[in-house]
Amino acid sequence: MNPRIKKWLVRPLIIVAITLSTLLTVAFLLVSLEQDRLVKFAVGELNKTFKGELTIDDSNISLFKHFPYVSIALHNGNFFPDKSKTQKPIAQFEHLYVGFSIDELIQHHYNVKVLFIEKGFVNLVQDKNGKINLLEAEKSAPQSTTPSAASDTTSSVAINLKKVVLRDMKVSYLHAASGQNVNAHIEKMSSSLQIDSLMVLMAIKSEMKLDVTSNTDTTFFRNKRFLLDIEADYKLKESTFNIFACNFKIEDAGFNVTGNANFADTTSVHFKVKGDKQDFKLFSAFIPEHVKHNLKPFQYDGRLYFDALIQGKISDNHLPLIEVAFGCEEGWFLNTGANKKIDKLGFTGYYTNGHEHSLKTSEVHIINVSARPEKGIFRGNFVVRDFTDPKTLVQINSELELKFLGEFLGIADLQQTSGNIKLDMNFKELNDIKLPEESLNKLKEGIQSKLTVTDLSFRIPGFPHAVKEVNLHAEMKDGKVTVDSGRMKIGSSDLRLNGSISDVRAFLRERDKTINLKLNAKSDQMILSELMSYDTALARKWNEEIRGFNVTLALETTVRELLNPSPLPKGKFEMTKLRATFKNYPHTFKDLNATVMINDTLLRLRDFTGMIDSSDINFKGRITNYNLWFDNIKKGKTQIAFDFKSNRFGMKDVLGKESRKYIPRGYRRELLTNVWLRMKIDLKYDTIFRFAKAKVTNITADLQKHNLKLHEISGGIKYGSKILSFDTLRGKIGNSDFDISLKYYFKGVDRNNNKVSNSLNFASKFLDADEISQYDLAPKKGRSRRDTTKVAVAEIKVDSSAHAKSFNIFSIPFSNFNAQIDIGKLKYNRLWLKDVSATVRMQEDQTITLDTLVMQVAGGNVRMRGKFNGANHERIYFRSRINIDDVDLEKMLLKLDHFGQDVVVNKNVKGRLSGQIKSYVQVHPNLVPIMNNTKAEMNVKITNGTLVDFAPMQAMASYFKDKNLRLIRFDTLHNTLTFSNGVLDIPAMKINSSLGYIQMSGKQSLDMSMEYYVRVPMKMVTKVGFNSLFSKKPEEVDMNQVDEIEYIDADKKIAFMNLKITGTPSDYKVGLGKNKDKKTL
Repeated sequence: MNPRIKKWLVRPLIIVAITLSTLLTVAFLLVSLEQDRLVKFAVGELNKTFKGELTIDDSNISLFKHFPYVSIALHNGNFFPDKSKTQKPIAQFEHLYVGFSIDELIQHHYNVKVLFIEKGFVNLVQDKNGKINLLEAEKSAPQSTTPSAASDTTSSVAINLKKVVLRDMKVSYLHAASGQNVNAHIEKMSSSLQIDSLMVLMAIKSEMKLDVTSNTDTTFFRNKRFLLDIEADYKLKESTFNIFACNFKIEDAGFNVTGNANFADTTSVHFKVKGDKQDFKLFSAFIPEHVKHNLKPFQYDGRLYFDALIQGKISDNHLPLIEVAFGCEEGWFLNTGANKKIDKLGFTGYYTNGHEHSLKTSEVHIINVSARPEKGIFRGNFVVRDFTDPKTLVQINSELELKFLGEFLGIADLQQTSGNIKLDMNFKELNDIKLPEESLNKLKEGIQSKLTVTDLSFRIPGFPHAVKEVNLHAEMKDGKVTVDSGRMKIGSSDLRLNGSISDVRAFLRERDKTINLKLNAKSDQMILSELMSYDTALARKWNEEIRGFNVTLALETTVRELLNPSPLPKGKFEMTKLRATFKNYPHTFKDLNATVMINDTLLRLRDFTGMIDSSDINFKGRITNYNLWFDNIKKGKTQIAFDFKSNRFGMKDVLGKESRKYIPRGYRRELLTNVWLRMKIDLKYDTIFRFAKAKVTNITADLQKHNLKLHEISGGIKYGSKILSFDTLRGKIGNSDFDISLKYYFKGVDRNNNKVSNSLNFASKFLDADEISQYDLAPKKGRSRRDTTKVAVAEIKVDSSAHAKSFNIFSIPFSNFNAQIDIGKLKYNRLWLKDVSATVRMQEDQTITLDTLVMQVAGGNVRMRGKFNGANHERIYFRSRINIDDVDLEKMLLKLDHFGQDVVVNKNVKGRLSGQIKSYVQVHPNLVPIMNNTKAEMNVKITNGTLVDFAPMQAMASYFKDKNLRLIRFDTLHNTLTFSNGVLDIPAMKINSSLGYIQMSGKQSLDMSMEYYVRVPMKMVTKVGFNSLFSKKPEEVDMNQVDEIEYIDADKKIAFMNLKITGTPSDYKVGLGKNKDKKTL
């Protein structure tokens, strides 16, 4: 190269390089010198302006990051919602570059030309009042009253952007009122700006991922890739925004947007949106990821189109016109695995918000819907108008084979489905719309829909039995749906049904309109364990078989109540003609009918009638505040009231295998007639059960087996956590009346935690204990034989082990208990007691004390005091003292014949009894006396008495002449008897009797063995008896030499013979003998 030319080229380059280097150096020096001041000044001025607070950790200079601009880099910035900086920041960035031009820096003009933000986030929240947190934080801070210091800069920072770049930024927006949340991850967004006095030209390109969720966490628009490329301008004077070109893509679906918006006086827009690719990418762009995964076995294609127009003014109360045309042509889906195909898929769609630009005038049409499966057809039209109160037009003509659908969809459970479904529908609420109907089957006049299901069979996941042979026919006319026939089989069970819905249109609108639902169901056989076999626990619990089942159900309510019960739908429910025969519950329901009325707080059951086996029932009732029973935590009051009547109610007709265990054995086959039971129960809950108060208005019934009648039983019963009480529970049982008041405190304290005794008051004018207990007057049969006097004597063999093992009332804890009993007349074992009054006390030390027992019995008076002591469960005893005054023994001893199973006392003594009996009786746990461990002392006097068939006298019948020893009268018998170790000891006593003067003493054991010593006048002894006793004739016996013959008087005018009687009443021996234990008789 020519040296001159070379020199001419090099010199300018050197000059430019030196100049540029000088400028860069000057700029670097200026920025370096001004960096801290500019950052502090800019941040300070912003924080003075904002309500929020911006903080920067560090800054430096970058000459070449955005060349030809010189940048100041700000690092780790945070923008807080207020000056306290205690809350989470609204925005955050790692790096923010602010670019300035070199020439303006030299002139100290700080115009921001470039903004570059990298790695950060912006969290926007709009609260329920419509306020956005970022805008609130950017509001002007309250002005200080202190004058601010003069600025130390001669120039302020101005913004004149040419370029804005965002990279790796996350932006979120939460709408608190709706719960909608929009998240965008901006991978890169760059924009270029040209600004002059007339307009702003802009171009924006961005790549991001969008995620939209709501309270329901919808998966419809999740993690979608979004690309935007837009060129537009904004004319400042006209306030007009024009879009020259705008392309955006969601996944692989692209859209073009053109149009403009004017913001001069009111905002008006005119935009057109068009899909740029008319294929199924438009479809796949909007479906969720899990749906895409399910569509992997399918190939699909077709032509989809989408065109939209948005035009008109926009304000708070006004929307622009929105019109959208969309559709599908020649669509098809192929399941490549099953080689099943649906083709000729197509439809034409249109949406507009109408002339009012509102939901009320909105209308959507989806017409000419068609699909052609390999087997069957599907055609239809759908129109919806007025989104605030939808009116619809639905036309469908379809015939589908379910087996093909299962194979096509590739769903294993559906592949086991077979059958055909045919649906023809012409549901018109809109009559001014003309649609192409020539391809649809014509229905009969007035018929809006007809559904036919033929030979449908399918399996339910997790259910072992197939649902098969489903056949159904239903029609809809004027909104009324009628199922005239339906039948199916599930396992071994069958079901036939029909029914109706009065107006199905109410489900679409007019949800407060009253509708009627009816259902009639029949079954020859239902195996509940099979129907519940999806849950093994339920299947075991409901192990029942029902045959001959029939029921008719009807419900009158509104759709709103059906869809939103609180907790039950309000209305009227009826059940009629319920019939069923059960296997394990061995009874038959016959024509059970019931009506239930439900309102806000009251559930009323009217006329629940019918028969169970041969028993009739008539039941009415109500539950006030029934809502409480559906609360997980119960708080409040509720009342249950009912009235039950039955002319014939057999316990065996209603009891099952389990329920009969809770009924006493003697009543399980009881038959009740003329039954009437009425009562109401008030219950209170305060998160837990507090108390129940029952008011019994009437209990009346005739018990046929027990021959008892219950008459007008009424009163109050209260049960709570601390008390059980009867408040004047009164009525009649048979001939007996009663009036009971009871207060039983479970913990021995009242509501104020004061210690208190339990109490019982029992009063009766007349109490027939024989009738109530159905007392068996005959003693238990045992082995017997007749003695020589032909008098039957019972011999009872006692096994006390059963008594010892019986329930021990003293094994349960005792509480302090006071009882007062007053009975005007008491009939007990044909024994009439009058003016019975008793005071009884139970103590915590396991004792029961009978303070006083006073009564009139058998023409006399009886007073008694006693005490049961069960502190030692192995040694329970009863200690008592009884005072008897002028009691007729003939009436009294009838009861003693049957006093327990261990002892039977014969009816041998008559007369008037007076005296005192002190006893100590050890008893078994069931209170049966242990006679071998019993002690008693009886100081008694009997006047005007008679001995009837008295065993010792009967034994001597053959020794006395012309005397009636079966009936011996005496004037007075006074003695003190003792009973101990099972032996009755009779001291010597003198009896002036119809036989003459007799003296007697001896012992009588419980095993009926006896040893009696009797002195009788010699003149009473016959020759045969004398010969039997002495083996000699009377004249051969020297009276003075026989020890068993004594003279009581000194003149020896009257001789007495001493006799000894031993053995048992059935096997005895009579001989001469004196009681050597007694000095005198």
